[in-house]
Amino acid sequence: MAALLTTRQVAKLVGVETWRVQRLFEDGNVPEPERFGGKRAITSQEVPRIIDALRERGWLESAKEARHVG
Repeated sequence: MAALLTTRQVAKLVGVETWRVQRLFEDGNVPEPERFGGKRAITSQEVPRIIDALRERGWLESAKEARHVG
């Protein structure tokens, strides 16, 4: 069974503000997950798709750019 994460947990995991992850769902960039107790229940398998969508929006640097920092 996959681990379930909230929007806030995913945002913290990838290092972006929570509203950016929320906006991806609201705008339809990634499918809306099931909810549990009023919160999005995001599976760990969905995280790579969220990361890709954040990068497409320019809200998260690519892995290639991240290697060149510092």
